[in-house]
Amino acid sequence: MAFVQIIECRTSRMDEMNRLMDTWVEQTKGKRTATHAMVGRDRSDATRMVEIVEFPSYEDAMKNSGLPETDRIFQEMVALCDETPTFTDLDVMRDERL
Repeated sequence: MAFVQIIECRTSRMDEMNRLMDTWVEQTKGKRTATHAMVGRDRSDATRMVEIVEFPSYEDAMKNSGLPETDRIFQEMVALCDETPTFTDLDVMRDERL
C-alpha cells in the first residue's frame, strides 16, 4: 500500500530550506525510496511550509528514514525551522489523477 508523509514546519529561511532539499535529493540519488515530493508554502502565512513525500509503502519510508543522509539533512532542517517540524503518516486510501 502506498504511503505518504506530510512534514510541516515554520521557517523564515525558505531559500536555505530549498537548498537543503536539493542537497538531500543529490546525496540520496540511487539510495532513496521516496518516489515523489511536493513542497508548498501557505499563501496566508509565508513562514509555513508543507512537504508531501510519497513512498511505495510504509516499510520503504522507514528504509528512507534510516539513510544517514536523511538523518543528517533532517537535523539541518530542524535548525532552519522556527519550531519543531510535525509529521503526519498516511496510508494512501485513494489515488486519482483528476
